[in-house]
Amino acid sequence: MSTAPTGEDAGFGLVGDVGATNARFRLVNQQHEWASDLLILPTSQFEKGADLLRAAHAHFNSPALAQCVLAVAGPVSPDGSSIQVINTGLSFEQALAQAAIGVPPIFHNDFFAQAKSVPYLKELVQIGGNEGAEGVKAILGPGSGLGMATLVPEIAGKLTVLPSEGGHGDLAPGSFLEAELWSVLAQTHLHVSWETVLSGPGIVNLYQAMSSVWGIESEPKTAEEIVHEGLSAEPLCHQTLETFAGLLGGAAGNLALTVGARGGVYISGGIAPQLVGMLPASPLRRRFDERGDMSDYARAIPLFVVMDEHPGLLGARQTLIDP
Repeated sequence: MSTAPTGEDAGFGLVGDVGATNARFRLVNQQHEWASDLLILPTSQFEKGADLLRAAHAHFNSPALAQCVLAVAGPVSPDGSSIQVINTGLSFEQALAQAAIGVPPIFHNDFFAQAKSVPYLKELVQIGGNEGAEGVKAILGPGSGLGMATLVPEIAGKLTVLPSEGGHGDLAPGSFLEAELWSVLAQTHLHVSWETVLSGPGIVNLYQAMSSVWGIESEPKTAEEIVHEGLSAEPLCHQTLETFAGLLGGAAGNLALTVGARGGVYISGGIAPQLVGMLPASPLRRRFDERGDMSDYARAIPLFVVMDEHPGLLGARQTLIDP
């Protein structure tokens, strides 16, 4: 177990970033500084959100909590009292959570927290666009799912975040190959969304569809294996990654036009940092820029790959300072 400070400095905040695969937690002190190690728990091992929180609380030796903020991969209920991980069904209710850890959590969509982290990110790889652009910023990230959010510049001294479930919007093929892949995916998916191809499970879906287009039977591979073999130039996996990059550029370009993100588009999540070596030469930026009459507009927008570790936790902590 991790040991948290006690005594006069008690009254910590518990900050969590809960996805479909892993849940990450840390404590912060009254000065909103990190006050514990990082705890990562497999989300699939818990049937109830309260049990997950109870396990995290116990890991830190059950300190007295003054606050709890959870960034969760799903939409917050209209009254703010509950939230569900959309891809697993794991749910959190304030009343049950309070009974488990002593305080009612504040719930946010995970990409609300990711957007909150944008002004504080330090490790970014820029792929094209202008330097030092200002204005609306957008963030999207393929991981267990595909999250999206928008960060609006300060109004009356306050940044505004617009959470989104845009990853579940309809996939828009941008080439004949992508249209053919869509037709294969539509045979096994009731709804072919951006997340169907731009996520960990999406890489597997894309690989299987690409195998069908090639006229061969796909081998059973995990997303990690497809990424590893694709980066090692295995032909089918490599084309899968190239297509993934092009689709990611298309999704990012659509998001940029939709919200007017002239201040930049940030690509986060667990997958993009693994591909950062190939992305500059991939179709990512070209597909981002291919916006028809708005192509010049898109070319000026900087595109960043977020290399900072755990931006969701960073943003969740920031909500304690700037709700």
